[in-house]
Amino acid sequence: MAERGSLVADGAVPSEPSVREEIARIIAEVLRLDDIANDDDFFALGGHSLTASQVSSRIYRSLGVEVPLSVFFERPTVLGLAEYVTAGGAAPGSAA
Repeated sequence: MAERGSLVADGAVPSEPSVREEIARIIAEVLRLDDIANDDDFFALGGHSLTASQVSSRIYRSLGVEVPLSVFFERPTVLGLAEYVTAGGAAPGSAA
């Protein structure tokens, strides 16, 4: 059963557009920004390892996918993170 406020229902990850919206909302909330674009760089917006940890925790609570800190460095945009999350947490082509 999904947590209150969670987009995950019955273990299914929502569609990429709703994942992008949720990740953008979470990042904007954590970084205290009014709005961010899908291609804004998390670190250029003022993010750092501690805020990445907060974003990761909120993504997990909302979307049910763990996002390791390394993913923020590899895919530092809403689009990159959403792609990772909709893939179920595994990088495309990886065995993980």
